[in-house]
Amino acid sequence: MSRTAHGRFNICWCDQACLVVLEDSFNREGVEAMLEGIRAAWQAAGSPTGWAHVMDLHHWEGGTPDGFAASHDLLRWVTAHGAQAIVRIHLDSFLARMTEGRGVFDDIDVPVITVATREEACEWLQARGIRCDGCALRFAGSR
Repeated sequence: MSRTAHGRFNICWCDQACLVVLEDSFNREGVEAMLEGIRAAWQAAGSPTGWAHVMDLHHWEGGTPDGFAASHDLLRWVTAHGAQAIVRIHLDSFLARMTEGRGVFDDIDVPVITVATREEACEWLQARGIRCDGCALRFAGSR
């Protein structure tokens, strides 16, 4: 019996960043659907190297244990396919700690940062030479 995917997401490629906006709570099937979306966006962008995986988690509500395991697989895929940084944008430090405690970032060999604002994410990326002007424009329209 297949389970229904939980969690909603929107994916946009902005310059050298893959911006993923998450909403609600995710199970394994929801994370697997998100990974398929990221793969498709990466391929449509020309299978780039030297990009950043940016997650806007302002409306994310967590996940199931199997969703966290699938999230680790997702991050291993993005780093294996050229992501040089992972940026998490959210205000809730409890959710950040919970994700870290679930092993989502174990064995991830790129910088993983958590910032509270979208502006901080863009500043951090730009300081490392990763273009994200498109993300900044999208953020400006989504207050």
